[in-house]
Order: sequence, then structure tokens, then C-alpha cells
Amino acid sequence: MVFQTTINQTCLEVFIGDLSRVEYDAIIIPSNTRLLPSGKLRCAVLRAAGPKVQLECNYLINNLGLIPACTAVVTSGGNLMSKNIIHVVGPKTANKPEVNKLMHATWNCLKTANEKGYKSIGMPSISKGVYSFSPKICADYMIPTVVKYMKEQNKNLKKIALVLEDQEDYDVFCQRIKELTC
Repeated sequence: MVFQTTINQTCLEVFIGDLSRVEYDAIIIPSNTRLLPSGKLRCAVLRAAGPKVQLECNYLINNLGLIPACTAVVTSGGNLMSKNIIHVVGPKTANKPEVNKLMHATWNCLKTANEKGYKSIGMPSISKGVYSFSPKICADYMIPTVVKYMKEQNKNLKKIALVLEDQEDYDVFCQRIKELTC
């Protein structure tokens, strides 16, 4: 089951799937400040990508230091079908100041992809897994940010796919998109 809509000539797509098995210019995965394996999704993607990606993450940390919240950095995709990975440090708690960081993290992922000239990206529900944000909070903050970016800033992205883990996420995200685009 795939939900699609078009905003400013960019396809916004939502489906349930495995982020480590999709093929885009880049996929986005949530990260911690050290770019180390943590959380089910990040570990699964890094395992599928192979050791080269973690070596690239280690190199970034050695040269940049800890990655601040809301920041997005890029590595290759290693063994993945997607060419690149955008690692984003999302917020850790669902309290109001931290939740606002979810908008900034989402925006910075889109900005990074756009600046790199990527045409297609796959992204999960940021901060849902290891930081236990509800699907509703993620949709309420991520979807308006994606729509705003597509309308105001996007130059290169032709497809943004929200690759979600389960039916609950899918239903909540699709409902939020319909509320904002209909």
C-alpha cells in the first residue's frame, strides 16, 4: 500500500518498508551524537551497509567532534542500494523544546539532500524508535516541515519517500498529509 501526493512537482510518497532495502539517492537514518550504532533502525541499516559506513562515521567524528542535535551529515551508502546515508541527530525527549528540534532535524535533512543535488530520498519517522516519540508527534512536526520545505526551498528533490515501520505510523502520517494538502 502506497500513498502518494504531489507538491510543487515533487512526489511525496508514504509506505511501510525496510529502509535498508530501498533505492534512492540517499536515505536518512536517526543517529546519536557519536554516529555509533544505537536503536533498532540505525543498527539494521548500518549492518546492511557494511563496515565501510561506520568507518566513515568514525572519520567524521574524529574530524568534527560530536554531532549536535538537529545536524545532518552524509556518508556513502556502503553496500546499500541507496547511494548515500544522511545521518541526523534527532531530539531525545518529547517535551516541547525538544519536539521543536524535530522540525529542525527534518528541515536540515531536506536541506542537506537538496544541497547535495539528490533527486530522491527515503526517510523514517525520526526519533520514534530509540527516543520513543509517538507516531502522532512525529507526523505533527515532520509533515508540516516537509510540506513547507517542498513549497519554499526545494530545488532538486523529485521524490521524498516516508518509509515507515508499521500500519499505525502509515495511518497517522497519511492522515496528517491529507490534513495539510487537501
